[in-house]
Amino acid sequence: MQEMIERIAIQVGMDPDLAHKATSMIIDFIATNAPAEHVETLKQFLPGFDDVAAQGAAFNQEQSAGAGGLMGALGGLMGGGGIAGALGNLMGGGEGGGLGSALALLGNLQKDGLDFGQVQSLAGGLLGELRGSAGDDVVDKLVAEIPGIGRFIG
Repeated sequence: MQEMIERIAIQVGMDPDLAHKATSMIIDFIATNAPAEHVETLKQFLPGFDDVAAQGAAFNQEQSAGAGGLMGALGGLMGGGGIAGALGNLMGGGEGGGLGSALALLGNLQKDGLDFGQVQSLAGGLLGELRGSAGDDVVDKLVAEIPGIGRFIG
């Protein structure tokens, strides 16, 4: 997966370390929000999926630490993650699933300095790589089944 992430970094013009962190956070989002059968299908085409998802989970947890509830959400408005992160936290973040998880992820990515356009480019690059590895049918089913992912891919 590292080679895939490096290709995405070059494609979107992003620092490779930041691209790795952000991509792993998105992979974790997919791993925790997609139906299990879709995740298992992706794993067949993406060696290292579980390791990258685990790294992303750690990054997401690090970014979200102490950001729960109303006070965390208000803090997100003031100090990083912006409105998206604050709304995601209010809606339950990773624990609530769906749109709340998508907004929490967006807030976490914004804390790392990515703007919405960069997130969309990165997510689009990842989906393009997934299409190249797993095929259009697999990716189309995946996208249709994950609440909130459409916000990332425009």
